[in-house]
Amino acid sequence: MPATVELRGAGDPRLRAAVAAGYPRLVAALAAHGRTLPRHVDREFQRYLLCGDPSLGFAWLECAGCAHHRLVPFSCKTRGFCPSCAGRRMAEGAAELVDRVLPHVATRQFVLTVPWRRRWLLARRSDLASGVLRIALRTIERFYRGSTGRTHGRSGAVTVIQRFGSAVNLNLHFHIVHLDGLFDRGADEALRFFGATPTTADVEALVVDIGTACEAWLAGQGFAGEAEDATEDDDDVQGILQLASLTGTHAVGDRAKRAVRRVVTLAGRPFPLPPRCAAFDGYNLHANVSFSASDRGGLERLCRYVLRPPLAMERLETLPDGRVRLGLKRVWSDGTTAIELSPLELTEKLAAIVPPPRVNQVRYHGVLAANAAWRPEVVPKVPTSSAAEAEARQARRLSKRATVRVEASSPGWADLLWRVFQVDGWRCAFCGGTMRLRMIVDVPPAATRIAAGLLRDRGPPHPRPAGEDQGAYADA
Repeated sequence: MPATVELRGAGDPRLRAAVAAGYPRLVAALAAHGRTLPRHVDREFQRYLLCGDPSLGFAWLECAGCAHHRLVPFSCKTRGFCPSCAGRRMAEGAAELVDRVLPHVATRQFVLTVPWRRRWLLARRSDLASGVLRIALRTIERFYRGSTGRTHGRSGAVTVIQRFGSAVNLNLHFHIVHLDGLFDRGADEALRFFGATPTTADVEALVVDIGTACEAWLAGQGFAGEAEDATEDDDDVQGILQLASLTGTHAVGDRAKRAVRRVVTLAGRPFPLPPRCAAFDGYNLHANVSFSASDRGGLERLCRYVLRPPLAMERLETLPDGRVRLGLKRVWSDGTTAIELSPLELTEKLAAIVPPPRVNQVRYHGVLAANAAWRPEVVPKVPTSSAAEAEARQARRLSKRATVRVEASSPGWADLLWRVFQVDGWRCAFCGGTMRLRMIVDVPPAATRIAAGLLRDRGPPHPRPAGEDQGAYADA
Protein backbone atom coordinates (compact mmCIF):
# COMPACT_ATOMS: atom_id res chain seq x y z
CA MET A 1 0.00 0.00 0.00
CA PRO A 2 1.45 3.47 -0.84
CA ALA A 3 2.69 5.54 2.09
CA THR A 4 1.67 9.02 3.14
CA VAL A 5 3.47 11.36 5.53
CA GLU A 6 1.83 13.82 7.90
CA LEU A 7 3.86 16.61 9.50
CA ARG A 8 2.57 17.96 12.81
CA GLY A 9 3.95 20.78 14.95
CA ALA A 10 5.67 22.89 12.29
CA GLY A 11 4.12 26.12 13.63
CA ASP A 12 2.20 28.92 11.93
CA PRO A 13 3.72 29.78 8.52
CA ARG A 14 2.50 33.41 8.62
CA LEU A 15 4.35 34.31 11.79
CA ARG A 16 7.41 32.32 10.77
CA ALA A 17 7.59 34.10 7.40
CA ALA A 18 7.25 37.52 9.05
CA VAL A 19 9.97 36.78 11.62
CA ALA A 20 12.25 35.24 8.97
CA ALA A 21 11.97 38.47 6.98
CA GLY A 22 12.10 40.89 9.91
CA TYR A 23 14.82 39.36 12.09
CA PRO A 24 17.74 39.99 9.66
CA ARG A 25 16.46 43.53 9.09
CA LEU A 26 16.35 44.19 12.82
CA VAL A 27 19.89 42.88 13.26
CA ALA A 28 21.09 45.03 10.35
CA ALA A 29 19.28 48.14 11.60
CA LEU A 30 20.88 47.77 15.03
CA ALA A 31 24.31 47.01 13.55
CA ALA A 32 24.12 50.27 11.58
CA HIS A 33 24.17 52.05 14.95
CA GLY A 34 26.81 49.77 16.45
CA ARG A 35 24.34 47.75 18.54
CA THR A 36 23.41 44.11 18.91
CA LEU A 37 20.54 42.23 20.50
CA PRO A 38 21.14 40.70 23.94
CA ARG A 39 22.33 37.11 23.66
CA HIS A 40 19.17 35.60 25.17
CA VAL A 41 16.95 37.57 22.76
CA ASP A 42 19.08 36.65 19.74
CA ARG A 43 18.99 33.00 20.80
CA GLU A 44 15.19 33.18 21.07
CA PHE A 45 14.83 34.20 17.41
CA GLN A 46 17.38 31.72 16.11
CA ARG A 47 15.81 28.79 17.94
CA TYR A 48 12.28 29.83 16.93
CA LEU A 49 13.18 29.88 13.23
CA LEU A 50 14.31 26.25 13.60
CA CYS A 51 11.27 25.15 15.62
CA GLY A 52 9.45 22.25 13.98
CA ASP A 53 12.18 21.54 11.43
CA PRO A 54 12.05 17.74 10.91
CA SER A 55 15.67 17.69 9.73
CA LEU A 56 16.69 18.40 13.34
CA GLY A 57 14.80 15.47 14.82
CA PHE A 58 11.29 14.13 15.30
CA ALA A 59 9.10 11.43 16.79
CA TRP A 60 8.09 8.93 14.10
CA LEU A 61 4.59 7.43 14.40
CA GLU A 62 3.40 4.69 12.05
CA CYS A 63 0.05 3.11 11.26
CA ALA A 64 0.34 -0.58 10.38
CA GLY A 65 -3.12 -0.62 8.84
CA CYS A 66 -2.64 1.92 6.03
CA ALA A 67 1.10 2.71 5.89
CA HIS A 68 0.50 6.28 7.10
CA HIS A 69 3.37 8.03 8.89
CA ARG A 70 3.16 10.99 11.27
CA LEU A 71 6.25 13.06 12.07
CA VAL A 72 6.18 15.18 15.23
CA PRO A 73 9.24 17.49 15.09
CA PHE A 74 11.12 18.68 18.13
CA SER A 75 10.13 22.08 19.48
CA CYS A 76 12.47 25.01 20.15
CA LYS A 77 11.55 25.06 23.88
CA THR A 78 11.71 28.87 24.03
CA ARG A 79 9.78 31.04 26.50
CA GLY A 80 9.13 34.15 24.45
CA PHE A 81 6.61 34.06 21.61
CA CYS A 82 6.71 30.69 19.80
CA PRO A 83 3.01 29.72 19.44
CA SER A 84 3.73 25.98 19.36
CA CYS A 85 5.97 25.86 22.42
CA ALA A 86 3.91 28.39 24.37
CA GLY A 87 0.71 26.50 23.52
CA ARG A 88 2.21 23.26 24.83
CA ARG A 89 3.44 25.02 27.96
CA MET A 90 0.00 26.61 28.45
CA ALA A 91 -1.87 23.30 28.25
CA GLU A 92 0.67 21.46 30.38
CA GLY A 93 0.85 24.20 33.00
CA ALA A 94 -2.94 24.49 33.32
CA ALA A 95 -3.28 20.72 33.74
CA GLU A 96 -0.55 20.72 36.39
CA LEU A 97 -2.20 23.54 38.35
CA VAL A 98 -5.67 22.01 38.35
CA ASP A 99 -4.58 18.42 39.01
CA ARG A 100 -1.76 18.93 41.50
CA VAL A 101 -1.69 22.45 42.93
CA LEU A 102 -5.00 24.30 43.29
CA PRO A 103 -7.20 22.74 46.00
CA HIS A 104 -10.90 22.01 45.58
CA VAL A 105 -12.07 25.32 47.04
CA ALA A 106 -13.42 28.57 45.60
CA THR A 107 -10.89 30.60 43.60
CA ARG A 108 -10.78 34.15 42.26
CA GLN A 109 -8.61 35.90 39.71
CA PHE A 110 -7.03 39.23 40.67
CA VAL A 111 -5.48 41.13 37.75
CA LEU A 112 -3.13 43.87 38.90
CA THR A 113 -1.79 46.42 36.44
CA VAL A 114 0.64 49.16 37.39
CA PRO A 115 0.98 52.74 36.07
CA TRP A 116 2.52 53.24 32.63
CA ARG A 117 5.45 55.03 34.20
CA ARG A 118 6.25 51.88 36.23
CA ARG A 119 5.84 49.15 33.59
CA TRP A 120 9.17 49.69 31.89
CA LEU A 121 10.91 49.75 35.27
CA LEU A 122 9.33 46.49 36.46
CA ALA A 123 9.97 44.81 33.10
CA ARG A 124 13.66 45.67 33.44
CA ARG A 125 14.01 44.91 37.15
CA SER A 126 12.59 41.52 38.14
CA ASP A 127 13.45 42.19 41.80
CA LEU A 128 11.21 45.27 41.81
CA ALA A 129 8.40 43.33 40.09
CA SER A 130 8.71 40.67 42.80
CA GLY A 131 8.52 43.34 45.49
CA VAL A 132 5.34 44.87 44.04
CA LEU A 133 3.78 41.40 43.81
CA ARG A 134 4.64 40.62 47.44
CA ILE A 135 2.94 43.82 48.57
CA ALA A 136 -0.20 43.03 46.57
CA LEU A 137 -0.44 39.46 47.90
CA ARG A 138 0.15 40.58 51.47
CA THR A 139 -2.62 43.17 51.14
CA ILE A 140 -5.08 40.66 49.64
CA GLU A 141 -4.40 38.08 52.35
CA ARG A 142 -4.90 40.75 54.99
CA PHE A 143 -8.35 41.42 53.50
CA TYR A 144 -9.30 37.72 53.73
CA ARG A 145 -8.11 37.52 57.31
CA GLY A 146 -10.21 40.50 58.25
CA SER A 147 -13.28 39.24 56.35
CA THR A 148 -13.19 35.76 57.91
CA GLY A 149 -11.93 36.74 61.34
CA ARG A 150 -9.18 34.11 61.10
CA THR A 151 -6.16 36.17 62.10
CA HIS A 152 -3.77 33.22 61.84
CA GLY A 153 -5.19 31.75 58.65
CA ARG A 154 -3.16 31.40 55.46
CA SER A 155 -4.30 31.78 51.90
CA GLY A 156 -2.50 30.82 48.70
CA ALA A 157 -2.09 31.93 45.11
CA VAL A 158 -0.39 31.20 41.80
CA THR A 159 0.73 34.28 39.90
CA VAL A 160 1.61 34.49 36.22
CA ILE A 161 3.62 37.57 35.28
CA GLN A 162 2.53 38.50 31.77
CA ARG A 163 4.79 40.82 29.79
CA PHE A 164 2.56 41.54 26.79
CA GLY A 165 -0.69 43.18 25.75
CA SER A 166 -3.07 42.21 22.95
CA ALA A 167 -1.20 44.59 20.61
CA VAL A 168 2.04 42.58 21.23
CA ASN A 169 3.27 45.58 23.22
CA LEU A 170 5.31 45.46 26.41
CA ASN A 171 2.74 45.51 29.21
CA LEU A 172 3.91 43.85 32.41
CA HIS A 173 1.01 42.96 34.69
CA PHE A 174 0.10 40.24 37.17
CA HIS A 175 -2.58 37.53 36.82
CA ILE A 176 -3.14 36.14 40.31
CA VAL A 177 -5.20 32.94 40.69
CA HIS A 178 -6.03 33.33 44.38
CA LEU A 179 -7.92 31.12 46.80
CA ASP A 180 -11.17 32.96 47.59
CA GLY A 181 -10.60 32.69 51.32
CA LEU A 182 -8.02 31.03 53.56
CA PHE A 183 -7.18 27.87 55.46
CA ASP A 184 -6.98 27.65 59.24
CA ARG A 185 -7.10 25.00 61.91
CA GLY A 186 -10.17 24.60 64.06
CA ALA A 187 -10.49 23.52 67.67
CA ASP A 188 -9.93 19.90 66.61
CA GLU A 189 -6.72 20.90 64.76
CA ALA A 190 -8.28 19.91 61.43
CA LEU A 191 -7.45 22.19 58.50
CA ARG A 192 -10.56 23.88 57.06
CA PHE A 193 -11.24 26.47 54.37
CA PHE A 194 -13.03 29.72 55.26
CA GLY A 195 -14.35 31.57 52.22
CA ALA A 196 -15.03 35.27 51.69
CA THR A 197 -16.30 37.22 48.68
CA PRO A 198 -14.94 40.75 48.07
CA THR A 199 -17.36 43.47 47.01
CA THR A 200 -16.66 46.38 44.69
CA ALA A 201 -16.05 48.55 47.76
CA ASP A 202 -13.53 46.02 49.04
CA VAL A 203 -11.66 46.05 45.71
CA GLU A 204 -11.63 49.85 45.75
CA ALA A 205 -10.05 49.81 49.21
CA LEU A 206 -7.59 47.11 48.16
CA VAL A 207 -6.27 49.00 45.13
CA VAL A 208 -5.74 52.14 47.22
CA ASP A 209 -3.78 50.17 49.82
CA ILE A 210 -1.75 48.35 47.15
CA GLY A 211 -0.97 51.50 45.16
CA THR A 212 0.02 53.51 48.22
CA ALA A 213 2.22 50.76 49.64
CA CYS A 214 3.89 50.03 46.29
CA GLU A 215 4.76 53.67 45.65
CA ALA A 216 6.17 54.04 49.17
CA TRP A 217 8.26 50.89 48.73
CA LEU A 218 9.54 51.92 45.29
CA ALA A 219 10.47 55.33 46.67
CA GLY A 220 12.47 53.56 49.35
CA GLN A 221 14.28 51.67 46.59
CA GLY A 222 15.29 54.95 44.98
CA PHE A 223 12.48 55.27 42.42
CA ALA A 224 10.34 58.05 43.79
CA GLY A 225 9.74 59.90 40.52
CA GLU A 226 9.17 59.18 36.86
CA ALA A 227 12.58 60.26 35.58
CA GLU A 228 14.32 57.23 37.05
CA ASP A 229 11.81 54.82 35.51
CA ALA A 230 12.66 55.41 31.85
CA THR A 231 16.40 55.94 31.77
CA GLU A 232 17.89 54.57 28.55
CA ASP A 233 21.18 52.69 28.74
CA ASP A 234 23.14 53.22 25.53
CA ASP A 235 24.41 49.64 25.71
CA ASP A 236 21.04 48.03 26.41
CA VAL A 237 19.29 47.38 23.11
CA GLN A 238 16.37 45.41 24.54
CA GLY A 239 15.69 48.22 27.02
CA ILE A 240 15.38 50.72 24.17
CA LEU A 241 13.07 48.36 22.24
CA GLN A 242 10.98 47.85 25.37
CA LEU A 243 10.64 51.59 25.96
CA ALA A 244 9.43 52.08 22.39
CA SER A 245 7.03 49.14 22.72
CA LEU A 246 5.62 50.53 25.94
CA THR A 247 4.98 53.96 24.40
CA GLY A 248 3.42 52.54 21.23
CA THR A 249 6.18 53.69 18.88
CA HIS A 250 9.00 52.11 16.87
CA ALA A 251 12.69 52.22 17.73
CA VAL A 252 14.33 51.31 14.40
CA GLY A 253 13.63 51.42 10.68
CA ASP A 254 11.96 54.04 8.53
CA ARG A 255 9.24 54.61 11.15
CA ALA A 256 11.59 55.07 14.11
CA LYS A 257 10.02 57.23 16.84
CA ARG A 258 6.67 57.15 15.00
CA ALA A 259 3.47 55.65 16.39
CA VAL A 260 2.26 52.17 15.49
CA ARG A 261 -0.30 52.16 12.65
CA ARG A 262 -3.83 51.67 13.92
CA VAL A 263 -7.03 50.54 12.23
CA VAL A 264 -9.90 52.65 13.64
CA THR A 265 -13.51 51.87 12.77
CA LEU A 266 -15.55 53.34 15.64
CA ALA A 267 -15.75 56.68 17.33
CA GLY A 268 -14.03 56.84 20.70
CA ARG A 269 -16.15 56.49 23.80
CA PRO A 270 -15.43 56.04 27.51
CA PHE A 271 -15.72 52.58 29.04
CA PRO A 272 -17.07 52.35 32.60
CA LEU A 273 -15.28 50.03 35.00
CA PRO A 274 -16.97 46.65 35.51
CA PRO A 275 -18.01 45.32 38.95
CA ARG A 276 -15.20 44.47 41.39
CA CYS A 277 -12.78 46.61 39.42
CA ALA A 278 -11.14 49.79 40.69
CA ALA A 279 -8.28 52.12 39.82
CA PHE A 280 -6.06 54.39 41.89
CA ASP A 281 -3.18 56.58 40.69
CA GLY A 282 -2.51 54.35 37.68
CA TYR A 283 -2.88 51.06 39.58
CA ASN A 284 -5.84 48.91 38.51
CA LEU A 285 -7.25 45.83 40.24
CA HIS A 286 -9.85 43.56 38.63
CA ALA A 287 -11.39 40.76 40.72
CA ASN A 288 -14.71 39.88 39.09
CA VAL A 289 -13.78 36.42 37.78
CA SER A 290 -14.32 33.57 40.24
CA PHE A 291 -15.07 29.85 40.25
CA SER A 292 -16.75 27.58 42.75
CA ALA A 293 -15.00 24.59 44.27
CA SER A 294 -16.77 22.22 41.85
CA ASP A 295 -16.06 24.14 38.63
CA ARG A 296 -12.70 22.58 37.80
CA GLY A 297 -13.31 22.93 34.07
CA GLY A 298 -13.76 26.69 34.38
CA LEU A 299 -10.69 26.89 36.59
CA GLU A 300 -8.60 25.05 33.99
CA ARG A 301 -9.81 27.42 31.26
CA LEU A 302 -8.76 30.34 33.44
CA CYS A 303 -5.33 28.78 33.96
CA ARG A 304 -4.93 28.37 30.21
CA TYR A 305 -5.92 31.99 29.73
CA VAL A 306 -3.34 33.35 32.16
CA LEU A 307 -0.65 31.06 30.69
CA ARG A 308 -1.56 31.81 27.06
CA PRO A 309 0.98 32.74 24.34
CA PRO A 310 1.52 36.43 23.45
CA LEU A 311 0.12 36.03 19.93
CA ALA A 312 -3.28 34.61 18.97
CA MET A 313 -2.79 33.15 15.48
CA GLU A 314 -6.48 33.47 14.61
CA ARG A 315 -6.13 37.25 14.91
CA LEU A 316 -3.03 37.43 12.69
CA GLU A 317 -3.50 38.28 9.00
CA THR A 318 -0.90 38.73 6.27
CA LEU A 319 -1.59 41.71 3.99
CA PRO A 320 -0.75 41.77 0.24
CA ASP A 321 2.16 44.18 0.78
CA GLY A 322 3.88 41.82 3.25
CA ARG A 323 2.76 43.60 6.41
CA VAL A 324 0.74 41.80 9.07
CA ARG A 325 -2.47 42.94 10.67
CA LEU A 326 -3.04 41.91 14.27
CA GLY A 327 -6.62 42.15 15.51
CA LEU A 328 -7.08 43.33 19.07
CA LYS A 329 -8.84 41.23 21.66
CA ARG A 330 -11.10 44.17 22.50
CA VAL A 331 -11.82 47.44 20.75
CA TRP A 332 -9.83 50.28 22.31
CA SER A 333 -11.65 53.33 23.68
CA ASP A 334 -10.60 55.37 20.62
CA GLY A 335 -12.09 52.79 18.25
CA THR A 336 -8.88 50.94 17.32
CA THR A 337 -9.67 47.38 16.26
CA ALA A 338 -6.29 46.25 14.89
CA ILE A 339 -2.71 47.32 14.33
CA GLU A 340 -0.57 46.88 11.23
CA LEU A 341 3.14 46.09 11.39
CA SER A 342 5.88 45.46 8.88
CA PRO A 343 8.02 42.34 9.45
CA LEU A 344 10.73 44.59 10.97
CA GLU A 345 8.24 46.30 13.27
CA LEU A 346 6.69 43.00 14.37
CA THR A 347 10.12 41.52 15.12
CA GLU A 348 11.00 44.61 17.13
CA LYS A 349 7.87 44.18 19.24
CA LEU A 350 8.58 40.49 19.80
CA ALA A 351 12.14 41.26 20.91
CA ALA A 352 10.78 43.63 23.57
CA ILE A 353 8.59 41.00 25.28
CA VAL A 354 11.19 38.20 25.55
CA PRO A 355 11.53 37.49 29.29
CA PRO A 356 14.92 37.71 30.98
CA PRO A 357 16.80 34.43 31.46
CA ARG A 358 16.65 32.51 34.75
CA VAL A 359 13.65 34.48 36.06
CA ASN A 360 10.47 32.52 36.79
CA GLN A 361 7.30 33.95 35.26
CA VAL A 362 5.05 31.68 37.37
CA ARG A 363 5.16 32.15 41.14
CA TYR A 364 3.62 30.12 43.99
CA HIS A 365 2.65 31.78 47.25
CA GLY A 366 1.23 31.05 50.70
CA VAL A 367 0.00 27.52 51.32
CA LEU A 368 0.70 26.67 47.65
CA ALA A 369 4.41 27.47 47.89
CA ALA A 370 6.73 24.49 47.52
CA ASN A 371 7.94 24.47 51.13
CA ALA A 372 4.72 25.59 52.84
CA ALA A 373 3.98 23.53 55.95
CA TRP A 374 0.28 23.10 55.10
CA ARG A 375 0.80 22.34 51.41
CA PRO A 376 0.59 18.50 51.68
CA GLU A 377 -2.80 18.84 53.36
CA VAL A 378 -4.12 21.38 50.85
CA VAL A 379 -3.16 20.33 47.33
CA PRO A 380 -5.19 17.66 45.47
CA LYS A 381 -4.19 14.05 45.88
CA VAL A 382 -2.66 12.58 42.72
CA PRO A 383 -4.23 9.28 41.60
CA THR A 384 -1.77 6.40 41.82
CA SER A 385 -3.70 3.60 40.13
CA SER A 386 -1.78 1.16 37.96
CA ALA A 387 -3.84 2.21 34.93
CA ALA A 388 -2.91 5.86 35.43
CA GLU A 389 0.74 4.96 35.83
CA ALA A 390 0.71 2.88 32.63
CA GLU A 391 -0.94 5.71 30.72
CA ALA A 392 1.62 8.19 32.02
CA ARG A 393 4.51 5.93 31.00
CA GLN A 394 3.12 5.59 27.48
CA ALA A 395 2.62 9.35 27.16
CA ARG A 396 6.14 10.07 28.43
CA ARG A 397 7.64 7.88 25.74
CA LEU A 398 6.64 10.52 23.20
CA SER A 399 6.73 13.68 25.28
CA LYS A 400 10.18 13.13 26.76
CA ARG A 401 12.04 14.28 23.67
CA ALA A 402 9.57 14.97 20.87
CA THR A 403 8.16 18.14 22.39
CA VAL A 404 9.36 19.80 25.58
CA ARG A 405 11.36 18.11 28.30
CA VAL A 406 8.94 17.45 31.14
CA GLU A 407 8.98 15.99 34.60
CA ALA A 408 8.18 12.34 35.02
CA SER A 409 4.73 13.18 36.47
CA SER A 410 3.75 15.63 33.71
CA PRO A 411 1.04 14.78 31.18
CA GLY A 412 2.23 13.60 27.79
CA TRP A 413 1.69 14.97 24.31
CA ALA A 414 -1.28 12.75 23.46
CA ASP A 415 -2.93 13.34 26.84
CA LEU A 416 -2.73 17.12 26.39
CA LEU A 417 -4.16 16.94 22.86
CA TRP A 418 -7.16 15.07 24.16
CA ARG A 419 -7.55 17.24 27.23
CA VAL A 420 -7.51 20.55 25.36
CA PHE A 421 -8.86 19.73 21.88
CA GLN A 422 -10.49 16.28 22.31
CA VAL A 423 -8.13 15.00 19.61
CA ASP A 424 -6.59 11.54 19.85
CA GLY A 425 -2.92 11.99 18.98
CA TRP A 426 -2.48 8.25 18.40
CA ARG A 427 -5.40 7.97 15.95
CA CYS A 428 -4.58 7.57 12.26
CA ALA A 429 -6.13 10.38 10.23
CA PHE A 430 -6.92 8.03 7.33
CA CYS A 431 -8.09 4.63 8.60
CA GLY A 432 -8.89 5.53 12.21
CA GLY A 433 -6.56 2.89 13.59
CA THR A 434 -4.14 3.31 16.46
CA MET A 435 -0.66 4.41 15.48
CA ARG A 436 2.49 3.23 17.24
CA LEU A 437 5.68 5.04 18.10
CA ARG A 438 8.27 3.64 15.74
CA MET A 439 11.27 5.61 17.00
CA ILE A 440 12.65 8.92 18.26
CA VAL A 441 15.09 10.33 15.69
CA ASP A 442 17.32 12.85 17.44
CA VAL A 443 20.45 12.92 15.25
CA PRO A 444 20.08 15.60 12.53
CA PRO A 445 21.85 13.63 9.76
CA ALA A 446 19.67 10.60 10.43
CA ALA A 447 16.53 12.76 10.58
CA THR A 448 17.34 14.29 7.20
CA ARG A 449 18.06 10.89 5.67
CA ILE A 450 14.84 9.28 6.97
CA ALA A 451 12.63 12.20 5.93
CA ALA A 452 14.21 12.21 2.46
CA GLY A 453 13.65 8.44 2.17
CA LEU A 454 9.96 8.76 3.04
CA LEU A 455 9.54 11.43 0.39
CA ARG A 456 11.48 9.43 -2.21
CA ASP A 457 9.28 6.35 -1.80
CA ARG A 458 6.04 8.26 -1.84
CA GLY A 459 2.85 6.97 -3.39
CA PRO A 460 -0.48 8.58 -4.31
CA PRO A 461 -2.39 10.07 -1.38
CA HIS A 462 -5.05 8.12 0.45
CA PRO A 463 -8.62 9.42 0.42
CA ARG A 464 -9.26 11.25 3.66
CA PRO A 465 -12.36 10.65 5.77
CA ALA A 466 -15.12 13.22 5.29
CA GLY A 467 -14.94 16.00 7.84
CA GLU A 468 -11.43 15.03 8.96
CA ASP A 469 -9.20 17.90 9.99
CA GLN A 470 -6.75 18.22 7.10
CA GLY A 471 -3.93 19.49 9.29
CA ALA A 472 -0.40 19.71 7.88
CA TYR A 473 -0.29 16.75 5.51
CA ALA A 474 2.49 16.03 3.03
CA ASP A 475 1.60 13.11 0.80
CA ALA A 476 4.81 11.14 0.43
